[in-house]
Amino acid sequence: MTLGAALVEGAPTIDGSLDDTSWQDAPVIDAFTQVNPINGAPPTERTEVRLLYDADTLYLGVRCFDSQPGKIVARSMARDADHGSDDRITFTLDTFSDRRNGYVFVVSAAGGKRDGLIESTRTRWEWDGLWTAKTRVDELGWTAEIAIPTKTLSFNPANTAWGFNIERFVRHKNESMRWATPTRDSAVTLMNGTGEIENLAGLVQGLGLTVKPFLTAKADLDTGDLKFEPGVDLFYKITPSTTAALTINTDFAETEVDTRQVNLTRFPLFFPEKRAFFLEDSGIFEFGGINQSPKPFFSRRIGIVRGQEKDILAGLRVTGRSDGLRFGVLDVQMKDDDELGAKNLGVVRLKHDVGDESAVGLILTNGAPGRRGNNQLVGVDYNYVNSDALGGRVSADLWAMLTHDDPAEVQADNDDPYAYGGRFGWNADPYSFSLFAAEVGRDFRPGLGFVQRPGTREYAVRGGYTWRPEDGGWIRSISTTVGASAYTTLGSDVQSADLDLPRVTLNTESGDSLFAVALFDRELLDDPFEIVDGVTIPTGEYDNAGWRTGFTTSSARPVVVQANYSERGFYDGTRKDTFVNATYRPTAALALTGEYFLNEIELSDGDFTVRTARAQATLQFSPELSWDTTLQWDNQSDQAGLNSRVRYEFRPGQEVFVVYNEGFDVEDDEFESIDRGVTVKVGLTFRF
Repeated sequence: MTLGAALVEGAPTIDGSLDDTSWQDAPVIDAFTQVNPINGAPPTERTEVRLLYDADTLYLGVRCFDSQPGKIVARSMARDADHGSDDRITFTLDTFSDRRNGYVFVVSAAGGKRDGLIESTRTRWEWDGLWTAKTRVDELGWTAEIAIPTKTLSFNPANTAWGFNIERFVRHKNESMRWATPTRDSAVTLMNGTGEIENLAGLVQGLGLTVKPFLTAKADLDTGDLKFEPGVDLFYKITPSTTAALTINTDFAETEVDTRQVNLTRFPLFFPEKRAFFLEDSGIFEFGGINQSPKPFFSRRIGIVRGQEKDILAGLRVTGRSDGLRFGVLDVQMKDDDELGAKNLGVVRLKHDVGDESAVGLILTNGAPGRRGNNQLVGVDYNYVNSDALGGRVSADLWAMLTHDDPAEVQADNDDPYAYGGRFGWNADPYSFSLFAAEVGRDFRPGLGFVQRPGTREYAVRGGYTWRPEDGGWIRSISTTVGASAYTTLGSDVQSADLDLPRVTLNTESGDSLFAVALFDRELLDDPFEIVDGVTIPTGEYDNAGWRTGFTTSSARPVVVQANYSERGFYDGTRKDTFVNATYRPTAALALTGEYFLNEIELSDGDFTVRTARAQATLQFSPELSWDTTLQWDNQSDQAGLNSRVRYEFRPGQEVFVVYNEGFDVEDDEFESIDRGVTVKVGLTFRF
């Protein structure tokens, strides 16, 4: 499928209206096909897409007709939200026409924007580009007008044809429709299923230099101290496909706070990365399809040691591609620390395309940010993808890693520093299947990575079937999934095992869902561990069973509720878990969320209750101006934290953040302030 883009002399005004004369002569695509609920059927609503361009900008105009415009859902206009509650469009660009990598953009009917990088089978939503989108809801439906500067994108100027696809979602019908490859086995973010934009000639990238200076002012309201910290981020396109990024005096004052967690296991918790510098182009450093453990490179190891922030003096990152080779190099210099010394941390990642969709890769890391001494890792991986195999899509990963510690600093062996494993996945709607196996040596210690359970073997298998009734009615689908996982010692003795048999999920036409699952697990403890202060679980073998059920209401509603409840055996006792999350979003300008976790645990050594609560209020004055306030508390630390953040983007790339943080000790339901601070950060962007 192809679309010829039209060169425009007079750029349209980006205001959400398609009444500019330049749109009238633009090529139109309207040949959409339903993906859901009836795959292959004509859509129930018409969509028209127009494309224009000039040397500096790509323009997209979309008219989403709706026979019931009063039912259009337009409540999400926050930057980088998932916009799942709203009517929306999602489109992708493959600017190198390699059918592997590209960009994805989402625009909601309320004007909310989201963007990301597509890297093979994964989408990295952390990327933020500079672009403009405006929308309008009218008596015919809604419209979106979008302008993407060419300086926002990496592309080959000699290539006049780009991959392109677009999908529309009608929220009040829960109906999705797509232009190219409209099948359930595919997705709008899979680059091998795109159509093509033709005639993109004469696009200009400029010098490829972006300068982002920033100034941070931090005030400690308890001591009265005031500190100013300037810094700068520099980005330079060495070639159209290679970018160097330099950050100096890096500051993350505007970063959202972590969601509070209470650890009821004997293993470390995993917190996702949220800092912008480490999220940008982070996909190239992903390895072996591993989501959490054993992860060879986990950027939160840099600048965060045992929950405490450490100063970063500078960081350099170079990422790009050349003739089928994708590469990434990251080097970070830490400030000299009395405990850790001056740390230089680095990672190198190489991936070379193999065949149409597969790749082979190498990763090297150097550094031990959490302790004195040094650490090295080397790893190789192979990613296989075939979108037309066994009646659907097949993917597989194989990987192996080796670490080495500085023996002068680490009082431990280096006898078993290996980790290796693999994953297989098959998706051929309505069937799905996945398999995972890995072994992690006792002495496998990636200084820049994350390992949850060294000295173990891990196995996991999962299969599912989705039934969709032909006669419609109120049931959209019923999915049944069976899954099992296990950890064993390196001698194959079972340490942990879990079985879900089965999990049944019912989805309604309105977007509500209900699930139930039976739970079985086994735990073998060789050593006792203290789960909370004063309560110890003794060694032994524990077999338990239980169940969990829950529901989620449609995100199209003004009030969205998610809740689940479970009862099961827990070591030598019982455990009851309750979770409730409710969001009230009457308009696009206001969202109120409350969340509550309750764990009621009875054990032979004592009973205890864990409570965690979070409340959040968001005022969204416009897509460019927002005010978010979050209050979190848990009864194990008896502490609460308040984070209030105002973000104003007065022009694309020109931002002001005002952040207020306060910590509290909580005793007898009384809040006593223990620290207070205000941070103001101003960041500008200049492109050349």
